Amino acid sequence: MASVTARYRQIVEVLARNGLSALAAQIGLRDHLPQALRHHHAEERLPMGPERLRTALEELGPTFVKLGQMLSTRSDLLPADYIAELTKLQDSATPVPYEAIAASIRRELGADPHELYPSFAEAPLATASIGQAHRARLHDGTEVIVKVRKPGVTAEVRADLDVMKQLASLAAREWELARDVDIEALVDAFHRMMLGELDYRTESANAEQFRQNLAENPAVRIPLVVEELTTSEVLTEELVTGRNITDSVGLDAAGVDRRTLAHTATDALIRMVLVDGFFHADPHPGNLFVAADSTIWLIDFGMVGRLNPAAREDLLWLLLAMSRHDEEAIVASLLRLAPPRRGIDRRRLTRDVGALVESISGHPLAEVSVSRVVEQIYALLRHHRLQLPAEVSSMLRMLVLTESTAVVLDPDFHLGTVLQSVMPVALVELLSPEALLRRASSAGMQALRVGHELPGRAARLLDDYEAHGIDIGIHAEDLDRAISRLEGTADRLIVGMTLSALLVGIGSFISTAPGRPSQLRGPALLGVGGAAALLGTYLAASGGPARRAGRFVHRNFTRR
Repeated sequence: MASVTARYRQIVEVLARNGLSALAAQIGLRDHLPQALRHHHAEERLPMGPERLRTALEELGPTFVKLGQMLSTRSDLLPADYIAELTKLQDSATPVPYEAIAASIRRELGADPHELYPSFAEAPLATASIGQAHRARLHDGTEVIVKVRKPGVTAEVRADLDVMKQLASLAAREWELARDVDIEALVDAFHRMMLGELDYRTESANAEQFRQNLAENPAVRIPLVVEELTTSEVLTEELVTGRNITDSVGLDAAGVDRRTLAHTATDALIRMVLVDGFFHADPHPGNLFVAADSTIWLIDFGMVGRLNPAAREDLLWLLLAMSRHDEEAIVASLLRLAPPRRGIDRRRLTRDVGALVESISGHPLAEVSVSRVVEQIYALLRHHRLQLPAEVSSMLRMLVLTESTAVVLDPDFHLGTVLQSVMPVALVELLSPEALLRRASSAGMQALRVGHELPGRAARLLDDYEAHGIDIGIHAEDLDRAISRLEGTADRLIVGMTLSALLVGIGSFISTAPGRPSQLRGPALLGVGGAAALLGTYLAASGGPARRAGRFVHRNFTRR
């Protein structure tokens, strides 16, 4: 407890020195402030300048630098000036002497570096806040990179993560803004990310997963990890050689078709999100290299993202709604992706979504700038206090990084073109018999739970009705829109249920049919693919934007 108290004092000293004593008070450290500074925190907003915040995080050490870097990706939470300033945080540090690195390798691998690696460069190739990389060669001549965790950094980071969790709990009680952004969930997500980065075995497992997912894509390569020379503190992997993917001059000199390269790299990264649900969360140009044969090397798997099938489905419906310029469907998808933590004015949200749709109307999805749309979505989310789950926010940042890299390669590139080509594949994957059966099983369990809870909920609703009555607001334009959508929904629901039943039936037939499963599988899967494609095409083509009509009318019905 004494060490935690000492770290609290250090944090307060750094914040106060940078003029952020109000922030220290708001996150629950008021009692550690000097008496004269304890009452200067009246405003419940970000009580600081962006540059002061960045400087303080740098002074607080590697864990807080990493926190700042994570926050720099959360445009749904912070204004643009804070994002721009936190992006300047560099994950770099003074190199650790070779003797300390050698001692870590001896402790982890049981031998001196020069015994394990006939050639081991004592000068580091790169140095970051929590690790250091050295170039080396194996006994069979293979060139490798050896990443070594800096001595003592694991204990330091773990201690700071515990302090952050305690501060998040304090801030949630003391500061309304911290509650609004669900600071505890934010810190929990950061905690999980950092624990993964601290263990090189996690990075090794991530690399293997990507290798499996990309096995049928010869255009993208993942460096091999040398398992016998890898532990939680040391990672040995194949050395990647090639040109940086944004080295346009070098790529042109090597005869690389940059337009094809932009499409190939983007297609692989988008499939990670929409098809696999497991994606590289930091595909900046420094992590993408082009080999002599024009294949793409993807490196550094400490930061990855995962999207469960439900999140991928919501994302796909959002993209389909954007392509149809369907405001109501966009709102519904956004609220599923970023559920409100408090009451929300849905009419205002729909109006703001309408402004977003207006800005892209007249353009097909293939021609829309995804980066610009994502920026508008972030502004909309901030305005309505809607917070994305960490994985979804990470995914949107990944899309922006991907598009910006591709545009460097090909100024005429549009990410929407790739999205449009990958979406049908993702829809078929999500509507496969196996996926539908899993979803049906999950829906059945949910229905049982709802059925069990329904009597109690109904009783509470009736009690509230008896005590307070019910206020109902009816708007003619809303009623008109609802009727319009209902007319189209009935037919779509019948078609959707029929085709879904067909998919489930074919899946059940494949799994239970006796005799000739191998002979039946081809035609059956062809039927599945055709039905899924038909369903996806029909849903995408139908249900256009709701009509705008009607004048404002309001009725208030209350039973007292």
